[in-house]
Formats: sequence, structure tokens, C-alpha cells
Amino acid sequence: MICKKCGAQIPDNYVYCGSCGAEVQLVPDYNLLDEDVLGHIIQKEAKGQKGSSTSKNGRKAKKGQRRTLIWCVIGVFLLVLTGASLLIYQGIQKKQYNSYSYQFQKAEGYFLEGDFIQAKPYYQRALELKPGDRDVLKRLVALYLEEGEEILAVPILERWAQEGQLDRDDCQTLIEIYDKKKEYDKILSLYDQTDEDSLLELFTEYLVEPPVFSSASGTYEKPLTIAILAEEEEILYTTDGQDPVRYGIPYQSAISLEEEGTTVILTVARNEKGICSETAKATYTIRYEPPEMPSVSPSGGTYPQAQAITIYPPDGCTAYYTWDGSDPTEASAKYTGPLEMPQGNQVLSVIAVNEAGLKSCIYRVNYVYMP
Repeated sequence: MICKKCGAQIPDNYVYCGSCGAEVQLVPDYNLLDEDVLGHIIQKEAKGQKGSSTSKNGRKAKKGQRRTLIWCVIGVFLLVLTGASLLIYQGIQKKQYNSYSYQFQKAEGYFLEGDFIQAKPYYQRALELKPGDRDVLKRLVALYLEEGEEILAVPILERWAQEGQLDRDDCQTLIEIYDKKKEYDKILSLYDQTDEDSLLELFTEYLVEPPVFSSASGTYEKPLTIAILAEEEEILYTTDGQDPVRYGIPYQSAISLEEEGTTVILTVARNEKGICSETAKATYTIRYEPPEMPSVSPSGGTYPQAQAITIYPPDGCTAYYTWDGSDPTEASAKYTGPLEMPQGNQVLSVIAVNEAGLKSCIYRVNYVYMP
């Protein structure tokens, strides 16, 4: 710095001139001309900056408007596109929902993958679109059985049975369901509905042949011994006309019928599953008739020589006789062979007694033997 008073050089950081001792002026002298020039320059620059800022703001506003317009157009386009896509999607969904082929094929895909839960609603919808469709029903039966819902599968199989549309697999399935529940009466009912010869062998273990009787029904004049025969080990029977399944007693030995009257025997055979056969029935009437009178040879009359007398009782009868004119009884002499004709005028009285103890009328014959 130079001292303005003496012109000497003043070192930095000095506040007095080392030569003349004058005070150093740190603030420059104020010049009005410099101030006017400086103010003019500042005003000019300020005007320039203001004009530039206004121009820039205008351009920015126009650019923002264009950008807003573009985004609005894009938004409207996207909105229209979304709406159209939604309508198309809904149309496709509706078409698929009402398409049997789509619903069935979709269900089949899940079924073959083992996803039965996903498959079921598609099968059910396919069935709504095509009621009674056997392909769908067979799949639903398989699904119901897989999920343990036999209560839903059985009505379908039973309806097919009533309509005669059971195939071998369906029939076997229904039999197994009944067997598991021990509903053997339903198995037999199913058997009665089945006409296909190829299906009958499925019922073999559930069919029980009814017993047979050793003697045919009828009226007999002698005591009977009735045997009941069956392939199964257990035979139940009644002799009072009651149901043998409910009230029968086990058959152990032949049944003896000795008293007069009518006896009705009802019997069934029962296998190891507890399935009973159809009821076999036999009616026996025991009616004892007095036997015919025995015949005697020779006939009565007078004989000069002794004759051998032969008595012929009816079959199954025993003859008893007397010679004194009294009525013969079972306590009288029993005929066992030819009799010798006694001398004199004699009356032979003979009766026949059958196995039931009934007696014939008395046959009397008069012999006169005079040697």
C-alpha cells in the first residue's frame, strides 16, 4: 500500500506511515461518479435477468401443459383398454363357464393330476350343463369314493341299477359298499335286479341255497321222520308257521311226526356272513285211517280134512286172532304163520293193527271140521 501523503511504501498490516506518521485510510474515498456508473450497470443487469426469467417461466408453463395433455390422453387410452380387456375377459369366462367341453376337460386335467378337490367343481358344473352324463357321473362316483363320501356315490349307482345300466365295475363297487356296511339284504335286492349273466357271478358268496326236505309235503297215514338237508352248516326251522329267520331254532336232528294233525315246517340255511336263504316250506298231515280187515284162506265152511289156515293182514299191519268167538285185541294171539284148523265147529276172529295202533274191523270166519 502507498501513503497518500508522502508517497512512501507502507507494509501490509500497518495502520501508520513509517515515513510521515500519517494514518493509513483503509476505506477508499467515496466517488459519486463511480456510484452512478455502478447503479446503472446493476439496473441493466437486473432488467436483463428479469426478462430472461419471464421467458424461461413461459416456456416451462407451455411444456407442462403439453405434458399434462399427453398424460391425460395416455390415461384415457389405458382406461379404455382396461375396460375392453375386462369385457373380453368376462366374455371368455362366461363362454367357458357355459361350455360342457371346457368344464369337463378342465376337470379331467385336475383328476389325472390327482387334484380331486379342484376337479370336483368342474365336474359338477359339467353335470349342470349336461344332466345325467354318464362320463361325468362315473368320475364323480370315483371322486366321492376317494374322499369317503359314499353317501353321495351310492344313490348314483343305485339309480343305474334300477335302470339296468350297471356295468361290472359299478356293480362290484356297489356290492363292496353294501358288504362293508353288512347290508346283505340290499345285495340280494341288487341280485334280483340284475339280468346280466356276466354280473351274476359277483353274487356267488352272498347266495345261499334253501334247504330241502327228505319227504315231500303231503298226507301220510303213518308217523314220519323228516330230515332237513342244506349245504350250509347252519339250518334254522320252525314247526308253528313262524318266520325261521327271527324265531327259528337250530336244526340238529331229524324231526319226528307221530301225532295226527298238520305240521308246517319253515326253514332257512344261513352262511358264515349271516345271510339267510329263501324260506323253504313243507306241510305234513298225519291222518291215521283204520286198516282194512285182514283176509283169511281158506274161506269158511265144512271140511272133512284139516286145513292150514293163512291170515293176510294189510301191509304194515299185524294180525291178532281168537278161536273162542271173543273180540281179538293186541293182547290176543299174534299171527306169525299158518294155523292148524281145530276139530269141531269153530269161529276164527281176526283183526289187523297198523303202526299207529289203529285196529281194523273184526273179520270172522266159521270152520266146521269133522274128521
